[in-house]
Amino acid sequence: MTDRDDGMARSGRSNLFGKMAAEIPKVKVPWETREALEARACEVGMSLSEFVRELLMISAHGEEVMKSIYAERIGVVARKG
Repeated sequence: MTDRDDGMARSGRSNLFGKMAAEIPKVKVPWETREALEARACEVGMSLSEFVRELLMISAHGEEVMKSIYAERIGVVARKG
């Protein structure tokens, strides 16, 4: 996403990078791996898909970029609240 302000204009339920229309090919993993990911997702209150999406976003964009984007979003909400 090139314009974060555009992302802020979306509803609170939308992704910060815009519409999620791109698909990643299915990946087969051992059952133990799936179960471990499901357990970690449950620990943080996310679905498996949501958790894996966040892992991929952090891997693609970096932890600091993602923290910055979420912090900016929280700041916008706090100022308008």
